[in-house]
Amino acid sequence: MALVAHPDDAELLCYGTLRRAAQAGATVTVVVVTHGANGVSLADAADGRRLGTDERAEEVRAAWRLTGIQLTFLGMPDGALVADRHLISAVEAELTRLGCTLLITHSLHADTDHQDHRALAGAAANAATRVATCHTILHGEPHAARAAFAPAVLVDITEHLDDKVTALAAHRTQAGRWYLGKDYTHHRAAQAGWHLRPAAAEAGRAYESFETSVLTLFPQEDWS
Repeated sequence: MALVAHPDDAELLCYGTLRRAAQAGATVTVVVVTHGANGVSLADAADGRRLGTDERAEEVRAAWRLTGIQLTFLGMPDGALVADRHLISAVEAELTRLGCTLLITHSLHADTDHQDHRALAGAAANAATRVATCHTILHGEPHAARAAFAPAVLVDITEHLDDKVTALAAHRTQAGRWYLGKDYTHHRAAQAGWHLRPAAAEAGRAYESFETSVLTLFPQEDWS
């Protein structure tokens, strides 16, 4: 399960990782918490451009079409997430409803990251402690500049890198943003490997990287 704040966040954080999980037979769901309607550039806003609250959900559906990955939209206001009891309860309800075992969400430590990302990461880590099925939490790499991030987990997404670029391009209302382009996506995927697996990176492998606040490396029933 990927729990993300905005409509393009799951593609940025973990597109290839989710595709690999689905191919391996896992039931995979992306939960998008806000409608993302404030995702309008200053230039477009000055020209009177506005987004409807359902507009970006259609882009998410296009990005994940034919992948077998399920989508859920909570429709909360964009830019206003606070890690309070309301958000934590909503997150806990989704984790429980979906029987989440492995949760991917935003980084807990990226101080320069979007306020919604930081609020949701805190709420998710909090809520997951009360969901018995959830034994692993991964926090994806933020795209915010100068964000502190120390990955410990790499997932090889070489097979899915081109599809990730295509999925990001499905977010047409966000066209032109530097972090959604092909060059940056390839650079980011290579950089993750150079940090932890330089030999593989030199061989051209591409990765998504994660921090973790909970990582279980054996079946939960072994320690229950």
